[in-house]
Amino acid sequence: MMLCPCCGSDMLLGAFDCRCGARFVGEPLGDPAVKLQRFGPAVTAIALLTIVVAAALLFTKFLALAAVLVVWAARKAMRLARRDPENYGGYRTAAATLAVTLTAGAVLGGLAIAGIPKLIRDREAKRTSATFARMSRYYQLIEEYKVQTGSYPLDEATVKRFISESLPRDYWNKAIAYQGRTDSLVGSQTQRTGIPINNFELRSAGPDEKLETDDDIVMIDGIFYTNAEAKKKSVMQRTVNR
Repeated sequence: MMLCPCCGSDMLLGAFDCRCGARFVGEPLGDPAVKLQRFGPAVTAIALLTIVVAAALLFTKFLALAAVLVVWAARKAMRLARRDPENYGGYRTAAATLAVTLTAGAVLGGLAIAGIPKLIRDREAKRTSATFARMSRYYQLIEEYKVQTGSYPLDEATVKRFISESLPRDYWNKAIAYQGRTDSLVGSQTQRTGIPINNFELRSAGPDEKLETDDDIVMIDGIFYTNAEAKKKSVMQRTVNR
């Protein structure tokens, strides 16, 4: 007995037709005289390598992490070629692809790690620039106040009464501290009414969100200073006033 290749039902060996109507038109094909090896797995590994390298170079080096897919595909192609060399070829191609992937991955990974400090600096610069822009808007508001009143506001409450919009905040969404002062009171925390305010200070707490620390962003009379420079300016101004 044998199975009908059409319906799968039993039929006599040597029969020329089946109850389903299927008929044999020739002898079953035997094994091919020459077997062709399959190179699909090796070619797949090469294609993945090309895609990953192109993506890493065109977009971002962090896409080099996708090289793990190439490593997996190349190792799979090598295993198939080693276990069944009659049906699968491309062992050397897959091995070369694996070696290139590991080398390129190490190089791109090193470049990505080396670029982390610059990435952090660029990120901080972006935040600082955003705060500069918002403090500059604050500066415009108090300059408008000075044009109308003849001096800078005494304090933040005075600024709020003058403008209808919300006061600008820094990149970290923290309030920008305002301090108005006279020349004779530069660097002093004391404020007196009845004295025209000729100077002012805007201060952002910076990334640590704490005032009077090294990362503060300070504007004095429209000019940006580091916290250390602002302290030095205040000391020098007090010395001159004396």
